[in-house]
Amino acid sequence: MANSVIDAAKWLFESRLTKTMHDNLPEACYPATAEIAYKVQEQLVARIVMNRNTRTIGYKIGCTNQSIMDLLGADEPFYGRIMDDSTYSSGVRLSASDFTHRIVDAEFMMVMDSDLPDSETPYSAETVKPFIGKLLPAVELVDHRFTDFTKVGINALISDNGIHAASILGEPDAESWKTMDLGNREVKLFVNGTIKETGTGANVLGNPLNAMAWLGNCLQSQGRTLHAGDMITTGAACPVYSAIAGDRILVDYG
Repeated sequence: MANSVIDAAKWLFESRLTKTMHDNLPEACYPATAEIAYKVQEQLVARIVMNRNTRTIGYKIGCTNQSIMDLLGADEPFYGRIMDDSTYSSGVRLSASDFTHRIVDAEFMMVMDSDLPDSETPYSAETVKPFIGKLLPAVELVDHRFTDFTKVGINALISDNGIHAASILGEPDAESWKTMDLGNREVKLFVNGTIKETGTGANVLGNPLNAMAWLGNCLQSQGRTLHAGDMITTGAACPVYSAIAGDRILVDYG
C-alpha cells in the first residue's frame, strides 16, 4: 500500500486522539482521487476499531443535501463508517469536551433487512426499498480535524471517515414507514426547547431512499455491498446546527 495512504490515515488518527485542528491534510499525503481517499478511510477506520476495541455496524452518507453539495463543491455524496461504541440510544448525554466540533444533523436512519445483491441495473429508491427492514429517527454528530471543513476538498472529508463522530437513535419502525411519503416528512430540530431548524425528507436527494440507492450502487462499484443488519444514516434533512456545551437537542420527525 502506498506510503501516502498510510501516512494520511496515521495523521488523521493522531489528530483525532489529540483533538488537534489543521488547515488541511499535509500536501504530501493528500489523496488525489476519491478512490484513494476511501483507502485512507479504510486504514483510519481500522486504527479506530483497534484502538477503541469496537466494530463497524454500518454507514453514514454525507453530502446528500444540495445546499451542502454546493457548499463543498461536490457533485455526489460520500460515505463513512458507523461504529458500535459511538452509537447511542435517544436520551444520552454526551460531553462537549469529547468533540472538537459538535455539528448536529437530523437524519433518517435505515436498517438493512437482507443483503443487497449485485445488480446489473443501478438501484433506485423503488428497487432498494424491499431490502430495507426498519426506519429510525436519528441524529448524527459530525466532527472533524479542520479549521474550516468547507475548504479542505471532498477527498479530505472522505479520508476523515466522512467526518462522522456519533449517532443517536430513536425507536425503530418496522412497518408503518413503508407507506410513508418520506420525501414530504417534516423534520424539526429543537435546541433548548426552541425550534432552531426545519426541513423535510426531500432535502435528502429528494427522498432518503434515493440516498440508500446511491450507497448501494457506490459500494457495488467498489466491490462491496450492504449486508443484513447494516445501519445507514442517509444525510441531513434540515440545516445543520453547531452545538455548544449545555445544549439540549431534540429532533421531531412527526
